[in-house]
Amino acid sequence: MVAAYMRNHTSDFLPFFLSENLIEDDSDESPAQKFENYCKEVESTATWGGQLELGALTHCLKKHIMIFSGSFPDVEMGKEYKSDGGAGMSNLSIMLSYHKHAFGLGEHYNSVVPT
Repeated sequence: MVAAYMRNHTSDFLPFFLSENLIEDDSDESPAQKFENYCKEVESTATWGGQLELGALTHCLKKHIMIFSGSFPDVEMGKEYKSDGGAGMSNLSIMLSYHKHAFGLGEHYNSVVPT
């Protein structure tokens, strides 16, 4: 679902993909082909997603995503899907914590549940 969204909205993701994945001078692949290969990897392997994939996921699910981090400012994605009523933000939002390096896992996200 996320890879398909990224393919259908390439212009929204390609500049950020290129800034994170520097293209080697000796590569025969075009930026578009590198992006397509990346999308194939996202949809067919257990590769962990990052901010690009969360950006696509917010639109696929039409959900507000809030990312908390002790080291960086909080990040909101999909503000247009944020619920203004009911039991508050946690009612419809996906809440995640970002960990740069914890428990030897490298960068990863954990789900956050309000108490």
